[in-house]
Amino acid sequence: MSSSTDSSHEHILSSDNIHHLHHTFFVPSDTQTHIKATLLVVHGMAEHSGRYADFAQFLADHGIAVATYDHLGHGKTVKTQADLGFFADEHPMQSLLKDVIVMADQLQARHPEVPHFVMGHSMGSFIVRNVLKHHAHRFAGAILMGSADANPLTKVLVPANKLLAKVAPKTPNPVFATVMNKVLNSKLKNRQSESEFAWLNQNPEAIADYEADPLTGFDFTNNGFMTLFCLMETGLNKHWAATITKDFPMLFISGEDDPIGNMGRGIRRIVTRLNQQNFSNVDIQLYPNMRHEPLHEKDHQTVYQDILEWIEDNTADVC
Repeated sequence: MSSSTDSSHEHILSSDNIHHLHHTFFVPSDTQTHIKATLLVVHGMAEHSGRYADFAQFLADHGIAVATYDHLGHGKTVKTQADLGFFADEHPMQSLLKDVIVMADQLQARHPEVPHFVMGHSMGSFIVRNVLKHHAHRFAGAILMGSADANPLTKVLVPANKLLAKVAPKTPNPVFATVMNKVLNSKLKNRQSESEFAWLNQNPEAIADYEADPLTGFDFTNNGFMTLFCLMETGLNKHWAATITKDFPMLFISGEDDPIGNMGRGIRRIVTRLNQQNFSNVDIQLYPNMRHEPLHEKDHQTVYQDILEWIEDNTADVC
């Protein structure tokens, strides 16, 4: 499908006032298809928005207009390869959160009369969870994919990384990257692949594509890791949703074998906790035999369809 509307030639300035956010707007292949909602996709760590193009066009062809974009330090938003994994000299976390709203404004301006949804994957889910604290009213619902539960290690990692980020912010940190991959792979029940990225998914073709892509799998800089751990500290704590209205629709979606979500246990804990906090519209979808990236597993079409149906169900409630 090649009918997406690529608007990357239109300059959208990041909140850092330095970079332009590489982006794509997806609309239906059939111009007669009625647009009933929008979805803003917030991608994960060390990847880029291009990996969501097939999913985005699927939704667009079913009436969900989609916007994707590359974060600071990622994809085609960077000015040079050396910028990969580096967010910003000043207030990097705040810049990432503000860029979600920058892109939400752009998408909503194109389709002002329909409900608007947001989806964050992995690090993107941490970003979205932080954004929702103050901007949930902007959206009709949120999809949190490949997310995680609170991790006490962040209290140790944040101070250490702040020091590294201050001393050498743009220096890549392959040690942290290697340890992270080893720890995540160690949790797999049946690793199968020898790739250091085996924890991402069980689809060998998707893993091969990830390894061959120069814009994926790169080492974060000290600045990048510091920002990631700050996002986790503020976005994954037990009371992260305290300011969100109790009837706000949320879908937590992940593979049962995703080590980021503690093999499904962490995701169940999040949903149980939200229910105990009197949230009334929280759904969970865990896929057996899938890992961290359900959108790239062999049975990804099932995931596509489930997300479409969840958006449609919650769009009907809004309308």
